[in-house]
Amino acid sequence: MNPTKQRNPGRRAARAFAAMALAATSFLVPAAAQAADEATTGPDAATDATAADASVTTAEADASTEEGAPASSEALSGSITSCDAMRTAPQGTTATLDHGHADIFDLTSDASGALTLRIKEDATGSGVLREPERTLLAVKGSTLTQIPASVSQVTGAPTAAYLLGQSGDNQATVLWPGWDTLGITAGGYDAARFHVTYSGPADGRIYAFTSGLTGAAQAVTADGSYDLAPTGDDIDQAYPAHKHVNWLFTRAGRYVLTVQATAWPKGATGAPAQSAARTYTIDVADEASCVAQGSQPPTAEPPGNSAPSTPDAQQGGTGQAEQQPPTPTPSTPEADGTNPTATSGSGAGGTANGRGAAPAKTSGGAGATDRCVATRVTREATEAEAATLASNKAPANTARTTLTVSVGDGASGNATDGHFDLGPAIENGTLVARIKDDRSQPAQWVDPTSLTFALGDAARITAPADLSFVASAGSSVWLIPSTQIAGVPWLGLNSQREEIVSGTTGGVQFTLDAVEGPGRVAVFNAGALGSGVGEHVFDGPGSAYTLGANTHAHQNWVFTAPGTYTLTISMRVTPNGEALAGSGFGSGGELTATGALGPNGRPMVSQVVGRTASGKDCDLSLATTGADTIPLTVVSLTWALTGAACVWVGALGRRRNLRAQS
Repeated sequence: MNPTKQRNPGRRAARAFAAMALAATSFLVPAAAQAADEATTGPDAATDATAADASVTTAEADASTEEGAPASSEALSGSITSCDAMRTAPQGTTATLDHGHADIFDLTSDASGALTLRIKEDATGSGVLREPERTLLAVKGSTLTQIPASVSQVTGAPTAAYLLGQSGDNQATVLWPGWDTLGITAGGYDAARFHVTYSGPADGRIYAFTSGLTGAAQAVTADGSYDLAPTGDDIDQAYPAHKHVNWLFTRAGRYVLTVQATAWPKGATGAPAQSAARTYTIDVADEASCVAQGSQPPTAEPPGNSAPSTPDAQQGGTGQAEQQPPTPTPSTPEADGTNPTATSGSGAGGTANGRGAAPAKTSGGAGATDRCVATRVTREATEAEAATLASNKAPANTARTTLTVSVGDGASGNATDGHFDLGPAIENGTLVARIKDDRSQPAQWVDPTSLTFALGDAARITAPADLSFVASAGSSVWLIPSTQIAGVPWLGLNSQREEIVSGTTGGVQFTLDAVEGPGRVAVFNAGALGSGVGEHVFDGPGSAYTLGANTHAHQNWVFTAPGTYTLTISMRVTPNGEALAGSGFGSGGELTATGALGPNGRPMVSQVVGRTASGKDCDLSLATTGADTIPLTVVSLTWALTGAACVWVGALGRRRNLRAQS
């Protein structure tokens, strides 16, 4: 049976009955005892990370507690409630994570195909691996949020709940949990499923879903439900990805989850593999909040942001056959651009399950393959060019780079799918711009100019009214959304390189120096619950946005017309010690230094040249960006920090009429 998202009106009633039964029985079992018992099924806890600093709370196991101690007797008597259990961390806990980026379901495989499910977090270091049974996840009481009526109507969520949002914009103080299945490719897998059961406070439920620009909630469960049934639900990840969603907890208290992962070989041609079942403990708010809440549902002050528009409600749900690989449903991307099952469309070379982007299309007509295309290349500077570059010294503590984005039908590039983060790095005392490329494991930090991001049909959406500042409602635009979807490169900003975290103070200031392209560009954070337009990132050349320290976040990037865009972006840091040499500012004609050195000791440079599809050099004056536009003039650089507001960057030539999506 194909486990596409289906619905059955009877499922929610059955879930409610099951929840009532659980409330009468398992919710009185002390979660600490459960965690201690179930931890024995997981991998040897000796592999757990032990390093911790001020950003994580450590807890030693209670030396007076032994197997068969009175705690077990209390558990059998049912005298300990979920609130009582929160007085102490589960036995064996070595770390409590209450803020920062954490892939709580980090699923990896070795070459033999054996699966391992752990926690991978960036709060105490870079990619620190922890065993779930030894890690307490804490959701602060400050996360209590008023849920918009439009979201509650569709999802069934209460009007107030403890929210961990998908955008991670408050990860400096609040936990930002997600999952990561990129590591399963080592074993030849691509599709994965997390089977989740849990116990918690009476009437306590967990919701998990994503939202997009229109505010429409997108289910992440296999059956299309927005809440997780305590008796068991499946979260499907149909392609290797690093994903974040909205998590809602309806009551304060301790939730104990049992999670087991399944992975399927590429193409679902072989037998699936399963990980060991792991136990996760999540404390929501604190004991005082839990007790004070009593039998009353939580309440919260209405947030300052306006509620998103109300999407069509969907009701019910249905189960599905066991051990079937999750398969995206081929379809056109939804209007909010966040459909996790969107495909790259039909066409030669396309895949039926949407796991790969369609190959680039070539303009029709004779001689199409000989078309001269503007192509960015990286090479070592000549001696004369090196001298020119040296005369234009980069500002200290600042790195500059360019991002190239190919947009529209026939979009081509070497970054068509997968997870990427733009951020600074320190190499040999020089601040350089790098992109974390997660398509290989472990991830590689590469020169941004070595990548061309391709936004094809999978990225095209119909602009909602919220984008009226940059595009006409109903027109076609191309979107890199704030949550990952298949067939679209997922670009974010990053300040988490180890030497940046340890060697600098404060956040990273990103500045948009210049833009060249056929249309407008908008960059902004998602709004409440991942929907609508939130904080605006750039407001034209010279504007700046500061990303917090040790932060990894994803914005929405919108492009309004097909063609090739070049964004010049710089990053500035404040070092703890001596000033860092800058990079990327030398300019010799069409050249931009990348910050790296070539084999002869001269700077590596980035340059746009004319190339045919076969790779032959051609006259750059005949090159096309894919749209009928006049090139933009270069905009002078500025370093003044300005108020961040939502940006539109217009072309300094003729504007091409946007094609309305039917």
